[in-house]
Amino acid sequence: MLTPLPDALATEDGKRTVSLNEIVVRKAWRGRGVAWQLHEAWLTHRAEERVTLLVNPLNGDGAVQAVHEAWGYRKLGDQQPFADSPVFSVMLRSVAQADA
Repeated sequence: MLTPLPDALATEDGKRTVSLNEIVVRKAWRGRGVAWQLHEAWLTHRAEERVTLLVNPLNGDGAVQAVHEAWGYRKLGDQQPFADSPVFSVMLRSVAQADA
């Protein structure tokens, strides 16, 4: 993290948080809710309490991050995993959502 998180938020026990790497949907299937359905189906089988992911806020002029926000994620801060990588938004949400 470029700015450290509070200990209560960053503390891990190996079972608290799952990390999502990518969901890729073929172009012909985009805009139909397929990625969201895959995402929610995957989370249904998770035992962790929360899920985290990295989003490049420049992708799609911010549209990719906005999609994740619509899915219930909130931005925690920024991370640059490598010196030559983009700065990513670190996003987090609960695995189970009341409105899901």
